[in-house]
Amino acid sequence: MKFTFTQASMIKGLQRIMGAVPTRMPIPSLGNVFFRLKDGSLDITATDLEITVTSKVDIIESDGEGSILIQAKRFQELVNLLPDIPLEIEVHEPLKVTLKSEGTGVYTLPGGDPIDFPELPPVDAQLSFTMNGENLSRLISKTMFAVSHDDMRPILTGMLMQIRANELRVVATDGHRLSRIVRKGIDYSGEPRDVVVPMKALNLLLRSLEDEDNPVIGIAETRASFSTEDQRLTTRLIDGHYPKYESVIPEDNPHKLVVNTDEFAAAVRRVSIFANQMSRQVKLTFDSSHAVLETEDPELGGRGEEKIAVSYEGEPLEIAYNANYLMDVLRQVDTDEVVFALNSSNDAAVIRSMVQNEDEDFLMLLMPIRLK
Repeated sequence: MKFTFTQASMIKGLQRIMGAVPTRMPIPSLGNVFFRLKDGSLDITATDLEITVTSKVDIIESDGEGSILIQAKRFQELVNLLPDIPLEIEVHEPLKVTLKSEGTGVYTLPGGDPIDFPELPPVDAQLSFTMNGENLSRLISKTMFAVSHDDMRPILTGMLMQIRANELRVVATDGHRLSRIVRKGIDYSGEPRDVVVPMKALNLLLRSLEDEDNPVIGIAETRASFSTEDQRLTTRLIDGHYPKYESVIPEDNPHKLVVNTDEFAAAVRRVSIFANQMSRQVKLTFDSSHAVLETEDPELGGRGEEKIAVSYEGEPLEIAYNANYLMDVLRQVDTDEVVFALNSSNDAAVIRSMVQNEDEDFLMLLMPIRLK
């Protein structure tokens, strides 16, 4: 078999799937890309056994059909260095691959037997629904910062997706901060279902999902799939029970802080230069019209202090946060002003943008740290 394609189309396809090529390979064939040419259409696939990504590659012309394994990283490196001109791959017996480019050269790569590539079970979806790509990307990007990296609690290393009639809730928490975003108006009317999707899979999806896409999300017992016209990502779900996050969201934090998002973030960045490297503590003191931000590092010396204008309704309050976590929260705010609902120096703050997007409910929680 042989087929001709442009460098740009192959790069696009490889960028979608290469994240699924494992760095450590329990099976040697996993270091390959699976090429399949059928009915004049070319699909390329990579997998680490947990996540599988297939992408369509536009081809100019083809002759014959079949499949072959090609070394993933070497092939990607070669294609990246070639000019954006038509390129031709031809598969010869026995399992030899040549890549030709007009006026550049001929490159020979060892091919692999397609039978060695693992055939993973299909996602027999028990429920499915379609969602706008821009909206799905937003749900993922607004929550991913709060996903835990602690492998001792694997359930928190993924995102909780709560599928309900007419809405999708996406939640992430690492115990220090929480992000929950609800999108209403999705095209689903079936039974409720909760699943936890690995962050790696959602990162790969986010990297390749385009606003105009309308991915079909399919959920089976142990797997999920996200399919568009040009690609399909399947992933194993994380097994276990996600914590009942609703119980930690305060229902009535009586103190209200409104502050300019950019000014607050800039002040936090400056004073955090002097924060202790371990605790990253920034202390905040509020009165009705101002907030004082203070940091100090007794070990290395140095102190930072700034005073910014705010609108604060409530009793005077001193509270401390990890500066890095506070910045992560502020980066998610879409409006000029951000609203903090507070209670005491020991209670979680509920943080929202000043104005919510239509058909959306987005909130974040940030736990304080003990004042030192």
